Amino acid sequence: MKKTILFLILLTIIIYCLSEFVGDRIIKQIVESNISNSLDRDTEIGDLKINYLKGEAIAKDIKLNNEKFSEDLLTIKNVYVKLDSASIFSNIIRIDRVDIDGLNLNYFFKLRIKGLNDYKNVDDNVKSLDKTMIEGSGKSTSSKQFNISELNVRKINLSVNNPELKISDQISLKDMKFENIGNTKNSNDYKKVIRDVLKKIVNVVKTKIIS
Repeated sequence: MKKTILFLILLTIIIYCLSEFVGDRIIKQIVESNISNSLDRDTEIGDLKINYLKGEAIAKDIKLNNEKFSEDLLTIKNVYVKLDSASIFSNIIRIDRVDIDGLNLNYFFKLRIKGLNDYKNVDDNVKSLDKTMIEGSGKSTSSKQFNISELNVRKINLSVNNPELKISDQISLKDMKFENIGNTKNSNDYKKVIRDVLKKIVNVVKTKIIS
């Protein structure tokens, strides 16, 4: 009897350790792959820790690469996620809250016609992402759906860069809050939310830099 109890205890510890360490690495790779395919840009998550008992996840040092320009399109210092742990293994991942702290956006642009300050004649790293949100990446992604009840983005910094014109400005943006976003039939389409944010960024650049 004692041996059976000891065996069950050891088995429980082993399963828990595997889910905590091996499981985190597998889920990290899946998340990186899905984001990369959805946005058509390589994505890297520095560290991901999931507490399955509490239904919490913390990700650090996230990077989204640019398609044509140097450096990263964006970097995120910390992401806190409160979710229904059991939903990770279902068709719809249900997330109660996401807190993003320390979002740095790198806006790179160059003028097609030098000296003409008109956004129509600007090549940047936002237009191609906006196009991907409309047309899709053409790459396979997970069939899973997700819904985020509340998304908070704090400490947002916009870096505007044009090496040719020697422009390198830092602009602080207001905190953002979104509700009920995802890719389920009852969610606000996350792609539209991203496009709306991109429009805000472009408007800031137009007002403070290009105009």
